[in-house]
Amino acid sequence: MITKTLLFLSGIPRSGSTVLAAILNQNPLTHVSTTSGLGAALEAVAVAWHKEPLLEKNDPKREKLANAMRGLIDGYYDQLTQKPMVIDKSRNWPIPVVMSAMGQVLGSKPRIIATVRSIPDCMASFVRVAKPDNLDEFIVKSSLAAHLKSSYQVLQAGYKHNPSCFLFVEYEDLLANPKRELERIHKFLDLPEFAYDFERIDGSSVKEDDEGLHGVAGLHDIKPKLARQHNESPKNVLKHHYAQFCQPEFWLPEPRTKPEIDDLDLQLAASTMGNFVEGRRIADKLAIERPTDDRAAFNRGWYELRDGNFRLGHQLLRRGRNVGVFGNSPPDTPQPEWDGKPCATLLMYLEGGLGDQIQQLGYIRNVRQTGTANIVVSCSGELVRFVHDANLCSAVVQHGAEYGVYHDAWMAGMSAPAYMNLSKEMIHGDPYLSKIPYVRQSQKLRVGLRWSGNKQFEAQHHKLFPAPPFFDAVKRDNVEFISLQRDADLEYKPDWAQTVPLDTWSDTQAAVSTCDLVISSCTSVSHLAAAMGVPTWVVIPVMGYYLYAEPGPKTPYYNSMRLFRQSVFGQWTHPMEELRTAVAQL
Repeated sequence: MITKTLLFLSGIPRSGSTVLAAILNQNPLTHVSTTSGLGAALEAVAVAWHKEPLLEKNDPKREKLANAMRGLIDGYYDQLTQKPMVIDKSRNWPIPVVMSAMGQVLGSKPRIIATVRSIPDCMASFVRVAKPDNLDEFIVKSSLAAHLKSSYQVLQAGYKHNPSCFLFVEYEDLLANPKRELERIHKFLDLPEFAYDFERIDGSSVKEDDEGLHGVAGLHDIKPKLARQHNESPKNVLKHHYAQFCQPEFWLPEPRTKPEIDDLDLQLAASTMGNFVEGRRIADKLAIERPTDDRAAFNRGWYELRDGNFRLGHQLLRRGRNVGVFGNSPPDTPQPEWDGKPCATLLMYLEGGLGDQIQQLGYIRNVRQTGTANIVVSCSGELVRFVHDANLCSAVVQHGAEYGVYHDAWMAGMSAPAYMNLSKEMIHGDPYLSKIPYVRQSQKLRVGLRWSGNKQFEAQHHKLFPAPPFFDAVKRDNVEFISLQRDADLEYKPDWAQTVPLDTWSDTQAAVSTCDLVISSCTSVSHLAAAMGVPTWVVIPVMGYYLYAEPGPKTPYYNSMRLFRQSVFGQWTHPMEELRTAVAQL
């Protein structure tokens, strides 16, 4: 049995939980902890508990585990405080699985005080305390920004799980009328009346090693007097990042903060719909207004590629890495990033989907021209054998194994043109993967068909088109068709398309080698076929992938590829008719 009454304090960072804890610590009945490790420890137990299949609702082991958790709580607080009521502070308490476990442990629903505040205000408060030299980098990469976002999501999930467990204390209400808010808290916790002093708040009981734990000093410092410390608008502090933090206050009947439409949202809508004049106008506008905005620069990179400015386009795309919208996370290696100059051994870290990685193999020819002696390729596990057999590099490793293979520097595959400052004329569009020899069985034209790739990815990028019109456009009696489709949408395969082995990438390479033509949506198979020099026709949406940003039927990356572009968003009639005409002319 727990010897103390256990209650909980949680909420959103920078919303007043620290000052509230210091105020409550004036009460001789309540001990409020600093940010506690108890919540994380009990979360680990609770997660393991719920994963155990034997622990059904009436299983006696549930009570044993509950007793073990009670013992953990008693052991944690037995010598820490003599006060009878403990309010443990942690962002973990609203996690639904933890709330369920604590209900079993306590024998009643957990009571959680949650301090809350508008999310833009919370992020602006972090910025004011941290005073970062680079606002963009801080908001995108700092653990504090990530902590704010996850805490909001956890609190929302907990509230949805059981709203009756929560008492929300608004930061603004606490400042405006602290006496009333403390009375609400007392009623929620069944505490007797107590006169708090809001003019002499002792912050020593809630002091934490902020610099050691978070790298930012002063996060939990509080003033002796409860009062507003600033009046600066979060819009002024967060600048162009403000809109991304405009999350609604789900704890209110009518949220105050409404999501704002940013110029980047308008640009995305215009680009997706094919209104490239408007999209370019916004790109140029943001280049002047927000020169340090990496997301805006990344979007402009696509437009520069579309306008034929190859070098600038790839340099701007590279800035998307700063905000996590281009490429992968850096590989696990202590070696430096490549500077584009000759080196003895370079690790080429392939990125994106499997098709992206196949496309990036083509840059190996450019890397060799820099004078780099050895190239080690890191790729997804499915491609390791395939890349090894392609004989393009000195060695190949699976993603995650980069630390264990020798190299002097590493490069990110999607940014290869930016590393080497390549122009469009320097891109090699000729084949770099070999066909597998085969004995031809028929004199008919042999065409490989692939009508969809990853369903979720294609839907997000509006690449998914209906299969029946596609088959209707390509079908010809004097042509031999094979299916290059696997995993998804196999139910659409027409009877007149033969099934061939596609279990491995080597199988797919062998199947493509037998084709005189491959017709596909924008998939990894289309990259493979074009890299082998097989004539490849690709149906793409009105806003094409960055490799296909430049208008027209061609792309500099593959000489054998022809693009069939959607002309109106959401309508595939035009590319299908164009495809029908092209097939008839074979």
